[in-house]
Amino acid sequence: MIQHAEDALSHSIALKVDVKHPLRMTKAEGDKVLAKYRSYTLGQAINRAKKESLFSAQLLSALDELLVERNWLIHKSIAHGRDEWELNPPWGDLFKRIKGISTKAQMLQRLIEEDMFKFSEANGVDMSGVRAEMEKWGQT
Repeated sequence: MIQHAEDALSHSIALKVDVKHPLRMTKAEGDKVLAKYRSYTLGQAINRAKKESLFSAQLLSALDELLVERNWLIHKSIAHGRDEWELNPPWGDLFKRIKGISTKAQMLQRLIEEDMFKFSEANGVDMSGVRAEMEKWGQT
């Protein structure tokens, strides 16, 4: 789920920073711009979003919280010593925290997507077809 949220963030940054007017760019041009932002780490993407004031303070704060949790998951969630895991496996707590991270990432992905919809609509893109398709698949 974190990867999905990161991808939504990359799309949003690309759209808001470089594309700005989605109807004036070819798919190939857009793909090239998007590739640049997909190479960002989550921290780099959040810092860029802050620098450009791309989201509300509340959404940026939530992204910062996700970054802290993501860094814990990647760098500290597994004990370095095998004996520590065998003596005191915190499986229940570990799985609860991972589920919480996943839920938060999914929520942030939806908020970023909704923000992209609003941005696109404000720039003349009809998003009704996309919204209808998402509703059809229960993704709204």
